[in-house]
Amino acid sequence: MKISNRLFSASAVVLLSALSQHAFAALPACSSASFDSDGDGFGWENNQSCKVTDSSTGNNGLATCVSASSDPDGDGYGWENGQSCQVGILLEDEPTGDTGTVSCANTSSDPDGDGYGWENNASCVIDSTTATEGGNTAGSGSSDGGDNLDGSGSSDGGETGGNGGSSDGGDFSVNNPGGLIRSSSLLPVTQRPSDTCLTRDDTLNRNYHGAILTGDFILATNAWNAGAAGSFDWEQCIYADENGVAAGWNYNWGSGGGSGDYFVRSYPELIYGVKSQGEISAPQSVTGLPVRVDEMPFISIDYSFGSSQYGTPRTVNASNNPRYPNGSIISGERNIAIESFLHPSDASGNCPASVVQRGNGASNHVYEIMVWLDSGAERLPAGPSDFVTSVVLDGAGYNVYTKNSDRKYVAFVAQNPQSSGTVNWTTFVEWSKLYAHRVQQEFGANTNSVQIQNDWCVANILIGTEIFWGAGDFNIYNWQINQY
Repeated sequence: MKISNRLFSASAVVLLSALSQHAFAALPACSSASFDSDGDGFGWENNQSCKVTDSSTGNNGLATCVSASSDPDGDGYGWENGQSCQVGILLEDEPTGDTGTVSCANTSSDPDGDGYGWENNASCVIDSTTATEGGNTAGSGSSDGGDNLDGSGSSDGGETGGNGGSSDGGDFSVNNPGGLIRSSSLLPVTQRPSDTCLTRDDTLNRNYHGAILTGDFILATNAWNAGAAGSFDWEQCIYADENGVAAGWNYNWGSGGGSGDYFVRSYPELIYGVKSQGEISAPQSVTGLPVRVDEMPFISIDYSFGSSQYGTPRTVNASNNPRYPNGSIISGERNIAIESFLHPSDASGNCPASVVQRGNGASNHVYEIMVWLDSGAERLPAGPSDFVTSVVLDGAGYNVYTKNSDRKYVAFVAQNPQSSGTVNWTTFVEWSKLYAHRVQQEFGANTNSVQIQNDWCVANILIGTEIFWGAGDFNIYNWQINQY
């Protein structure tokens, strides 16, 4: 499989909203409403902000709908603010709706210098609190789209991250009680399906996902934030049972550059359990998911994978990773992450598959737990101020992060990445349940997350790569989920 390198002439989509009357009056008109993918009336074209006008929309003067939910019959037109509107291009999982102006964390979010930027999937204003150094804004988190409509990616700047704070997290583990309940292994499929590829053309035509069902798992492209790639003609392919690879993907998201590097483009993933009502990998009797937190069995994951990056080389100048000191040459920025989304139980306190509600850029998830098995040179789950502590879980070291911008989130970053091994998923869930809502008190961290409740439902276990830029591949050789 080869990744194409075609280019389109359109400029990068970087959104801008909630400008003052004086500021937006002077903005040029966007040549096309496609530069305003969240429908707030403002876009990014020719390296500057622009305002969507009647001539931009090409829709008889109708405004662009802010939310796709305004179009319940899916005919492309909706009703908002007492008038008709036309539904614009909304990427699957892309947060929409919040147009409140807050202070930008970093000046790099305002590449045209007009005093306004884009962070956390929302507009922000450059003011006295904004850091002037470039830093390492992380656009990670919530490939689920989420109901946190101002976005789930942190935009905290800075250079270090994970190097300070308490290291008194202790050695924490959960014992395996024994007695296997069920096990699902990613086995080669009987007949190898055709490769499934997505390109920029597909997402412009509102086709966001390609998927392959393989055993008890779904392999999904999940190009949930493809707009961050701007005009680059990206391509991403998933495949199963190829040359000894049980499942995998390759991609080309371009060489990046500018503020767009701070946002995840996609999270190609292997789904186990329920991701949405259209993404149920196998019956609940097979996966055991969703399951209440207080009824979750001991879960371990045996894994083995390979990954390479071969995009346009760039020099690291804002390293967050001791393995990549400034001056190192890299060919892409991505992580390798396992995660679970937690959802509320039903009125009876049970966890049927129907408790997961997700679509049109929104989700009813109440928590997200991520474990980065590997990380790139410049991106972390959040900024330095969100670092919590360093912990040892089942004998392995991790740096822990919560988010001031998303209190439904905790992330663990492996200090010594391994391409094969065993992760006891229950340990991460139990540590999060015990500590994440009180990390300020325990470790002097900046932000407590919300408290995980016993009756919440662990809906899924996912593994994927959050991709910021570059070309590369990820190949899974072994992936087995065991429940005891």
